Amino acid sequence: MRTPETPQPQPLWAYGLTIPHDPRAVRVVRATIRSILAAAKLNCIVDTVELLVSEVVTNAYRCSAQETYVSMERTPEDFRVTVWDHGSGAPAPRAPSDEDEHGRGLGIVEACADRWGVRDYPRGKAVWFSVVPKSNGDEA
Repeated sequence: MRTPETPQPQPLWAYGLTIPHDPRAVRVVRATIRSILAAAKLNCIVDTVELLVSEVVTNAYRCSAQETYVSMERTPEDFRVTVWDHGSGAPAPRAPSDEDEHGRGLGIVEACADRWGVRDYPRGKAVWFSVVPKSNGDEA
């Protein structure tokens, strides 16, 4: 569900990653997030977060010809990823046809994230999502 951004609690920890405008960067971001979440014993959300970050970083790559910044924050309530790019316009989910090869990414984010949104900036935008870890004894 797309929700307006609300103030977030201070993160317990945060990581940031500047990635070049390179199609291989999506793989690097996925591997980085997988490693961070495994080290934090947040294995219960690894697959979902990896899927969502792939979609958002791929969109950033397609919408901007410059580097992208990815931040990852663990708060007491959730795990949040924000992807800043230099592309213009606020993206929105759409209903692609069966023949479309692109256009499903934000629909996936909307379906799988607990919260998500977009912030516009003078020289780009930030797309963010959060996932709440489910209590399964996996988290430290």
